Amino acid sequence: MRPRSLTGPLILVIVGGLFLWRNFHPEAPIYEIMSLYWPFLLILWGLLRLIEVAWPGSNWKSGFSGGEVVLVVLICLVGSGMWVGYRHGANWNWEGLNAFGNEYDYPVSAKAPAAGMKRIVFDIARGNIKVTGADTEEVAVSGNKVIRSFGREDADRTNNNTPLEVVPEGDHLLVRANQDRASDRQRVSDDIEVTVPRAMAISARDRRGDFEVGDIDGDVDLGGDRGDVRLSRLGGNAHVEVNHSDTIRATDVKGHIDVQGEGSDLSLENVQGQVTINGAFTGTLDFKNLAKPLQFEGARNTELHVEAVPGNISMDMGGFTANGLVGPVRLITRSKDIKIGRFSQAITIETEHGNIELDPGMPVPAIEARSGAGNIELTLPEKAAFHLDATAEHGDATNDFGPQIDKATSGRSATLRGKVGDGPSIRLTASRGEVEVRKGDSSVRPPDVPAAPAAPAQPKAPAKSLKDSEIKL
Repeated sequence: MRPRSLTGPLILVIVGGLFLWRNFHPEAPIYEIMSLYWPFLLILWGLLRLIEVAWPGSNWKSGFSGGEVVLVVLICLVGSGMWVGYRHGANWNWEGLNAFGNEYDYPVSAKAPAAGMKRIVFDIARGNIKVTGADTEEVAVSGNKVIRSFGREDADRTNNNTPLEVVPEGDHLLVRANQDRASDRQRVSDDIEVTVPRAMAISARDRRGDFEVGDIDGDVDLGGDRGDVRLSRLGGNAHVEVNHSDTIRATDVKGHIDVQGEGSDLSLENVQGQVTINGAFTGTLDFKNLAKPLQFEGARNTELHVEAVPGNISMDMGGFTANGLVGPVRLITRSKDIKIGRFSQAITIETEHGNIELDPGMPVPAIEARSGAGNIELTLPEKAAFHLDATAEHGDATNDFGPQIDKATSGRSATLRGKVGDGPSIRLTASRGEVEVRKGDSSVRPPDVPAAPAAPAQPKAPAKSLKDSEIKL
């Protein structure tokens, strides 16, 4: 007789325990937990069956039966579907997925005086918000509310129970949508456009939806989940903390920018303050015209520090390309092909897997580059002065600067050592790859590194007209 496995009953006990926990704690995010951690069922199942097969005296001859294979495939399909739904905002509210029911639209609007108010705070859990600064003394809100419900009557009742309000609280105005008053069987989303005085600061936390802010002189503090962020023409500082964001973009910001969380694409351009980024971003990261230091610490083992970026940086999962950097520059990464041109001041680069291509400006700065598995190619100006110490531990080395640089080989390794003029130190190390030191063609080389962008001058007071300055006799 085929021995009976305890794995299936144990998996049922675990799944049943999750649902029992949900019955006693309705607020528990059971759908989110199952969407994120369903692969652990397969891992646990596999480990238990492995133990059963390997146990001394076991009569099991194979790990899985045909029915179990079908069940594994079914779990994979259901778990993957739950994950896709979770990534796109689906949620289980114990009455059914929020994708069920019909959507009902309702217009929303509100106004409130803003005299004496320093900040506007948004208490809107779900929905898109667009804020625009203007020469005004009031806060004006307009837009529409979407209620997903199983019937018009229930939606009308929820609409009356969730009014959009602008309420003064101390030195700030609170824009409140009251979405927490909706039934668990319904979902309420408010998409609004807000006009505020330019000097006001903006704050929103713990929400889902896109956020767009423009023409604001106060500070901006945003935090949420599954929402894009677009900032433009800001006079103050910006702090952004989001998860599962497809796009974060900021242009023309006078203050500093602090970005934390995880997402896909990130783009910053024309920023006069310091830029600090800490998180996991899996898409394309673009930086242009940054006047102050850029500090980036990625969750996937990428660390970048640059004093200024008058040029540009483009970075994705597999590559790093930059031109026009002001150092000192420090780039540490696990697996990227790196290409940097026209940089000044000292630079330190290290990658475990990937090629490195460097093309500095004049005068040549100090350079230290190391590649674990990949080639290093350094192109120097024809009249550059430098002191070179390059090693290809398992590869060849090439030099275009003639006998002033001595090449030596030992087994599978090669070294380049020597000096041309009186210049800074250049140290190159390729553990498994080649090292090439090339002489650039000055006739086709682009301009050297531009100066870091300076903060724009404050506008001068308008000159008095001839009529105003007229002296009456």
